[in-house]
Amino acid sequence: MKALNRYQTQLENLPPSGGGGCHQALLGVANYGACAGVDPQKIFDDTRLAVHGSRRVSDREIRQAIEKAMVDKGQIINYDFKSKKRAEPKPSFDGVKARQRIIDAGAGITEADIWSASPVKIDWAPEEDPLHLLRYLYQPDDMLFIGERYSPGMISKTIRTTADWQQHFSKGGKTFPHIIPNPLSGLEGLTQDGKPSFRADSCVKSFRFAVVEFDDLNREDQLAFWGTVWLPVVALIDSGNKSLHAWVRIDNIQTADQWTAQVENHLFRQILEPLGVDGACRNEARLSRLPGHLRDTGKMQRLIFLAPGGRRVSG
Repeated sequence: MKALNRYQTQLENLPPSGGGGCHQALLGVANYGACAGVDPQKIFDDTRLAVHGSRRVSDREIRQAIEKAMVDKGQIINYDFKSKKRAEPKPSFDGVKARQRIIDAGAGITEADIWSASPVKIDWAPEEDPLHLLRYLYQPDDMLFIGERYSPGMISKTIRTTADWQQHFSKGGKTFPHIIPNPLSGLEGLTQDGKPSFRADSCVKSFRFAVVEFDDLNREDQLAFWGTVWLPVVALIDSGNKSLHAWVRIDNIQTADQWTAQVENHLFRQILEPLGVDGACRNEARLSRLPGHLRDTGKMQRLIFLAPGGRRVSG
């Protein structure tokens, strides 16, 4: 009974994720649960419901804590945990039909049309895109990750202030394929798997942009969609492959919990994903293509629309 009481106490006092010590406390909860003989699935369910804070704690992180606790108690388990996720309400519209109506309305829109509609006239060479993107969208002291897809976040290397990046590019410094559009804190956080990182979702300081792209639309339909849809687009970037990356302005988001509720659960799950947008883009530290970078294929990633305040592309 004492172990069970301690288990309940640990659950009730689980510290917040995102720097509050939640990762370490998960093992404590699991250890007390194992000592009290609580079923592993119940430990999982209880912990899942108790977790709170600014960093998303993955099912895998909870599962690993439980498995370690069981092994430490001499119980070798191979347990297939089932995550009890809250049912998301279904969208109130037919996304397939809605997308087609948007595309039909924008039929015939070309890249030249979108370029002409850009509030900031993109009249410079593509190689200069990084400089102008940074100039119009960021403050000098904003900290940005720019690097390869799997580059670690390293302060003063892949994570620098806007001013430092501008100086780098103005001197002809090397470009890189990816950028995290949302500025970072410069402080170490944890990934969803509990690993330390300087470029994880938990490291985002300013929640300004959502990266939106399709992985199942041809280029003609993407141009038609973005040329017509009512979304506050800040930038449209040609990825140098088949897709366009849109940066959509996000307003009044101050915390990760607000991002989860308003961007991930509402904007993406209820509006964008039904329209066929790639749902993997919904996290706050999502990578996008950095315009001005020449890909290995010989194709340039290019900026084709830039509106610092965010606006519907067609005006």
